[in-house]
Amino acid sequence: MKHYRSIAWISIVAVLLAVGCGGGTPTTAPGQDTPPAVEAPQEPTAAVTDPAEPTQAADPPGAEGPAAGAMPTIDGEITEGEYPHTATIGQVTIWWANDGTDLFIAAEAATTGWVAVGLDPEDRMMGASFIIAYVADGEVSFIEAFGTAPTGNVHPPDEDLGGTNDVIALEATETDGVTRFEAQLPLDSGDEFDKPLTPGETYPIIVAHGPGSDDFTSYHAFRGGTSITLDPAP
Repeated sequence: MKHYRSIAWISIVAVLLAVGCGGGTPTTAPGQDTPPAVEAPQEPTAAVTDPAEPTQAADPPGAEGPAAGAMPTIDGEITEGEYPHTATIGQVTIWWANDGTDLFIAAEAATTGWVAVGLDPEDRMMGASFIIAYVADGEVSFIEAFGTAPTGNVHPPDEDLGGTNDVIALEATETDGVTRFEAQLPLDSGDEFDKPLTPGETYPIIVAHGPGSDDFTSYHAFRGGTSITLDPAP
């Protein structure tokens, strides 16, 4: 009988040793799946911009627009958050907003002469719908004009071309050598000398300012261009 007991004890010890050495310490509690592997975060790839392509005007970080449904007040003053979009093109800063029917646009430059914005040009100045404004002796003067050729003094008022002045509202100021205007325009006036604009679409624009002369014909001291995107209709 001792012989059989010894064999039995040896068998039990062997089984216990086998269980204890089977595969190391388990990494999960019984009944739980092994957690999935976590991939390292990928670095964002910087966009490469072709310098030959026109650039989209960018809004500054942290820019906040007006309250929902509110549009800018046309008073010649720009308050913080009044416009949802702004950009600086060289020496001219612009702001813009739109709803389903109207465009609100403002521009300023360090000049005592005129400031201008041209919407949707086809070839330099040609085909652009212009707003040109200046302040002289406290009085605001402006024209809604149309570019009839690529270069030169080729932006006569719409009315001289047989069109109409469709500016809904405009105000301008000249303070400490800075001229600024704000204007409200219909997105589609129906005038053949106003380019129709569609909410949600992107359009090229050109900007310029004069050297200090209070007129609409003096040669520009600066000009530049970019593109802007209108907000979708509410």
